Amino acid sequence: MRSSAPPSAPRASSAPAPGPAPRATTATTLRFAAAFFLFGTLNNISYVIILTAALELMPRGVPTGVVAFANIFPALCAKAIFPYFLRGEVRYRRRVWACSALTFGGMLMIAWFESALMRLLGISIASFCSGLGELTWLQLATRFGPHAGEGVGWFASGTGAAGFLGASAWWVVRPLGVKGGLSLLAVLPWMMAVCYFVLLPKPEVLIAEREGGAAGARYAALAAAEEEEEEDGAPVVASAQDEDDEEDEDSQRAGRRTRAQNGGKDAPLSSTAQHDTDADANNSPGLSAGVSLAFSEKMELLRPMLFVFVLPLAIVYLAEYTINQGVAPTLIYPLPTRESHPILARFIKKLADYYPLYQLCYQTFVFISRSSISVLRLPAIPKRFLWLPTIIQCLLFLLLTSESLYAWFSADIASPLTIFLICIEGLAGGSAYVSVFHQIAMSDPTKRIALPTDDDGPSASGAEALHPSPEDTESDAELARRVQQQEFRIACIGVADTLGICLASLVSMPIQVGLCNAQVRRGRGLCKQV
Repeated sequence: MRSSAPPSAPRASSAPAPGPAPRATTATTLRFAAAFFLFGTLNNISYVIILTAALELMPRGVPTGVVAFANIFPALCAKAIFPYFLRGEVRYRRRVWACSALTFGGMLMIAWFESALMRLLGISIASFCSGLGELTWLQLATRFGPHAGEGVGWFASGTGAAGFLGASAWWVVRPLGVKGGLSLLAVLPWMMAVCYFVLLPKPEVLIAEREGGAAGARYAALAAAEEEEEEDGAPVVASAQDEDDEEDEDSQRAGRRTRAQNGGKDAPLSSTAQHDTDADANNSPGLSAGVSLAFSEKMELLRPMLFVFVLPLAIVYLAEYTINQGVAPTLIYPLPTRESHPILARFIKKLADYYPLYQLCYQTFVFISRSSISVLRLPAIPKRFLWLPTIIQCLLFLLLTSESLYAWFSADIASPLTIFLICIEGLAGGSAYVSVFHQIAMSDPTKRIALPTDDDGPSASGAEALHPSPEDTESDAELARRVQQQEFRIACIGVADTLGICLASLVSMPIQVGLCNAQVRRGRGLCKQV
């Protein structure tokens, strides 16, 4: 029986902050890794496909920069709006359906309409969904408790792979033309929904499996109870107020369900992450109060992260994409000969081959660095060193800009050295991305585990855990609030990289034109011959 003593406030676990969670190679672990890898790949692949096909999407005379801007600005809007103005708990199921369907529709719009305006509208829709999708998958990773960092690592690796696979996919279907090729590739967004509903394991399954057989047995009983609840639940009226109430109720149910699988103890709130039910289950009277972060609370959470996470990531991407779009196109050298550069001579047959080779090297090393945590099992960059990739990227920008202006690299090593520096650029940008999001996902892990003072502890019955007494209300509300705080933390960082890319798209064109004109004034006109 429960003690009649007044409940105390939830207390965070006094155990030291855990390191990376052990990674047992099981079927569930493989499904978890594959799902987040595919989320990253499929979410970003439409962005890459559209950029790769940019020259063929717009009529002659329309600059490709218009496509690049339409392909990034709506994503920036999604990342800047959704974390701050949506109330309550994230509705993952609805977001997945919306992102998959709208991206599919946007790509079909690009394929089937020949009007530049309609194609730009389709590009904007796909871009908006890509930005919202990135937020959704990163937020979903936080629901896997101590394995959140692992999910972020696999997602980042997938975004790196999207660069290769997206460009390759377009070249494979290119013979079919814009209409046939993009219509075929439009099925890819639906694969995200398949991965979410079929491949991704429930958070409880992964956590219970890694905690041992007893936790798994407790989860099995809870899973049956949840299925029963979903079957018997009443349909929800689709109104704005009802949706808000439903989100609040889901937030409150999260704490109760996780205690059931852990024998009465609170655990990382993950039970409603994937298969959130639309059943309007009866809650105890003490849990009727809604849990939702106010805008002022979100600002308080954002403020300490601005200098540590947001600013360095934004500057890294501003420098990185300014190099790619503004400086690299002007780094053109005389064609290599088989005598001087036998390897380069195999890849560079004409001056126009330099830039695609730069991009291939860049994308390769972005993929390597974004896979550093998930595949290479390297640690994330510590928080106090997160400015290091930013400094490196800014130095690379200055170095490559000065080379474009003055050609001061020795002629016999200029092109190999430039390629080497672009590889370093990819490493710096990719490592900054994965490390920032990994640090956020794993920040203050003890705050995501609350241990209430229950006399019964692990011996509490499943029924008691599923339907707690009113004295548990404070614990549930606090845990639900902490989950929303963690989801907001990782979501608000997402605007940083997109903001940097968007600013770079605006400044790169005048930089490219200015550097090329400066080269011509100094008697080097190769950039005009591309």
